[in-house]
Amino acid sequence: MWEKLQFDITQMDPERIRVEVYFKVGELVTELLGVLYYEKAKKSFNRKPVGLNAWACVDAKIEGLYTVNESITPPQLISHCHQLIKDGGY
Repeated sequence: MWEKLQFDITQMDPERIRVEVYFKVGELVTELLGVLYYEKAKKSFNRKPVGLNAWACVDAKIEGLYTVNESITPPQLISHCHQLIKDGGY
C-alpha cells in the first residue's frame, strides 16, 4: 500500500514542516488524503527529555486515509513521515 502513497514535504520555516499525503490514482491524477504538521521539539529540558532537537508531529488531518486503506494506522503514518523527514536531511 505504501507504494501507492506519495508524500510532499515542505519546510514552512526553520521550525515547521508540512507533509501532504497523496494517493496516486494514475500518472497525473492524485487525491489528497491528509496533511501532517511537524515542529522542532524543545532543545533542552528541565525535568523530562522530549525528543531533543527532533521533529514532533503537532497536528494531523488524515481523514482521507481511511477512504483508501483502513489497514494503515495513524501511528504508522506518523512514524513513516518522521522517517522521510529524517532521510530528507531536515
